[in-house]
Amino acid sequence: MRDQEEKRTSARSLYERPVKFDLNFVGSNGLMTIEQEGVSVDISEHGLGLCTGYPLKKDEIVKLRLPLNSAKATLPVFAKVAWSRLVEKRFRVGLEFLE
Repeated sequence: MRDQEEKRTSARSLYERPVKFDLNFVGSNGLMTIEQEGVSVDISEHGLGLCTGYPLKKDEIVKLRLPLNSAKATLPVFAKVAWSRLVEKRFRVGLEFLE
């Protein structure tokens, strides 16, 4: 079986940490925000790998809250879902950081 073509332009590093993220959408009551969480898998200059129970879809924009080394501090980062796959009842997601 042939492996999928590698599309990454920068090397990934192991980055296993709990990550919270927000997803905004317009519902019947106006703008709504869904707060979810997952676990990061790896990180690079351009993106992040994530495992989550929430079914993110390609091209959705999320606001990540990446944990910093200091106590309870997070870094807000926006990212676009590049791909999402169901793997053993969870979603493995590739996120591309937005500039």
